[in-house]
Amino acid sequence: MKYEMKTLQRTLKGANMNTNRLKGSVNLKKMSAAHVVVVGVGGASGLIEDLTRCSVGKITAIDFDRVDASNLCTQGYNIKDVGQLKVHALGKRLKSINPQIDFISIKADFLTMTENDIEEVMADVDILLFMTDDFYAQARGNLVALKLQIPALFAIVYEKARCAEITFTIPGRTSACHRCATSSRYAAYEQGYVNDVTSAGSNIIQTHYLNACIGMLCLAILNMEDTSCEFGLWFRDERILKRNLVQLRMSPLWGIDQETRTIFDKTFQGIERVFTFDSVWHLVESERPPKYSPCPDCGGYG
Repeated sequence: MKYEMKTLQRTLKGANMNTNRLKGSVNLKKMSAAHVVVVGVGGASGLIEDLTRCSVGKITAIDFDRVDASNLCTQGYNIKDVGQLKVHALGKRLKSINPQIDFISIKADFLTMTENDIEEVMADVDILLFMTDDFYAQARGNLVALKLQIPALFAIVYEKARCAEITFTIPGRTSACHRCATSSRYAAYEQGYVNDVTSAGSNIIQTHYLNACIGMLCLAILNMEDTSCEFGLWFRDERILKRNLVQLRMSPLWGIDQETRTIFDKTFQGIERVFTFDSVWHLVESERPPKYSPCPDCGGYG
């Protein structure tokens, strides 16, 4: 593999993270054996830290960017991290939490990695997290997840972080893929749409809010169908698996500037006690005939 790949070894002798308080929330055996791959560790750095505290045993991080001073406001890095590769700075932080974690950093642009290298990295993975704000990286991520049949989760933040979006796919359980859920976005990009929204106008608190929601979905997927723990019970309700596009309203201003009513307005029908910090789980139809043309990624079978 031509990419810079580094495995951090255990740094402290005799120091172990006490996970007793996690019992009943997650299956500790499953968590310690779990391997999570994350593409993009900017705003997701806090999410990966939280998964480490939840006893995930192995994490592979893919990113090519370095920490900039502006990242301290929205991504949770420290002043001493400025100038370092994000994957390296993150790895050091995770090791300071759980010295036993198996952390692999890969300095690479996911879009330029070869198929063989991607398959090598993701050979024993339990969940893929696509946390980049790049449409094309997420689009490739959907293809990779479908090909390798690995659960995957995708997230983006809207302008000024007034709203955010999460999609998740689980092979054999969710009936529609990420492309089925966001097909209108694919169509817009095919017609030349250029996204000019940046993280300007957002802050770390909004990032934490989104990360917390992503993290809980991760725990539900990693502990799926384990009735001995709380998060293993989430997907016993098949209705949730059909609603695998989630929107999070993080500001009461979301929708005020829009010409049409938002899905939140339509869902809550102007209930005067509902303003924000709410979510809508969208029913996602698999795109296949006769109602739709076959989804180019999954063929309409999720």
